[in-house]
Amino acid sequence: MQINGGSMYQMKWTLKITGIILFLIFGFFPMGWAQESEVQQPLDFGFYYTIQKGDTLWDLSQRFYNSQWDWPGLWEMNQEIKNPHQIIPGQKITIFLKSEAPIAKATIAKAVVQEPPETAKPMLPPTISPSFTYPEISHVGFIKTTVERSLGNIIREKDGNLMMSAHDIIYINPRGKDLLVPGKIYQIFDTENIKETLNDRKFVGIKHLIKAEIKILENHGSYVTAIITNSYRDASVNDRIMAYYERDTLLSVQENPTPIKASLICSEENTVMINNYQIAFIDQGSKNNVQPGQIYKILQANKSAFDGSDSNWWSWKDKKAPLLDSLDSGRLIVLHTEDISATVMILSSKRDIYPGDMVD
Repeated sequence: MQINGGSMYQMKWTLKITGIILFLIFGFFPMGWAQESEVQQPLDFGFYYTIQKGDTLWDLSQRFYNSQWDWPGLWEMNQEIKNPHQIIPGQKITIFLKSEAPIAKATIAKAVVQEPPETAKPMLPPTISPSFTYPEISHVGFIKTTVERSLGNIIREKDGNLMMSAHDIIYINPRGKDLLVPGKIYQIFDTENIKETLNDRKFVGIKHLIKAEIKILENHGSYVTAIITNSYRDASVNDRIMAYYERDTLLSVQENPTPIKASLICSEENTVMINNYQIAFIDQGSKNNVQPGQIYKILQANKSAFDGSDSNWWSWKDKKAPLLDSLDSGRLIVLHTEDISATVMILSSKRDIYPGDMVD
């Protein structure tokens, strides 16, 4: 183990702190250091781990943080992981502690440790509050009943490019005086009308898709110049500008909220199937006590085994077919809520997930 500073006093304290770290995570003090395939020497804000065959960020999050929902923060703090679904055996990653505050865009929840009285029993393992970290939450879409206020719209890109992305300079037609302030950050957005019938319920709303972030450069009166600082989708002429929609990246997880009877409306990108880690929307929101951090099941209708597609159908054709329970298809977490809807992310799936699937 490498120690900064040469004093024996510092070495003793380093070993003691390391023991506390491992106690916080695993509930015991080490008898010796872990082998190469396990935990490596401690860092300033955590320690190394060597990826083993079969490991996933989901499982490592459960192992080290006592919560599967912290995997996006784990991914964010290891920039060398390009694809969170493909982590390579033998690769060393940094695991940060909930009891520390890592220097990174993502923030991991802190472990709450109860201090024992001087004469009390030995310290019990700490209570760790489940949490979910999603650094990109400020640019996920949302559905509401009315269109978000537009502060202006894009006239053109400086060099005449039709599709606009990061670092492009754009010209904006402001909707009013002093609405777009030089130096401030705003967002480019577009909308889409949603009209769906979901499990015999009609749903109407306006989907907002956030395309990019911009920083206002100069206000010339009749027009404003800005630079695109972050791009999530290509922007184009007539796209609108709105105030920066800032949301908390750290959510307190509620794994057993009050049941709801909701349906998946669509994915953010209107895909036919909604896969793991994709952003989607459900047709209930804050009016139905849906809150960020809540975890819900995704359910699919289970066709009767005697619906005509089964060889036993003829023996049941004159009888009432049995009504089978819905199929448990996966889990999702609520990221953001509006009155009539909620923005969610698919955490896991056992089968293909589609718009119209039930959420409970």
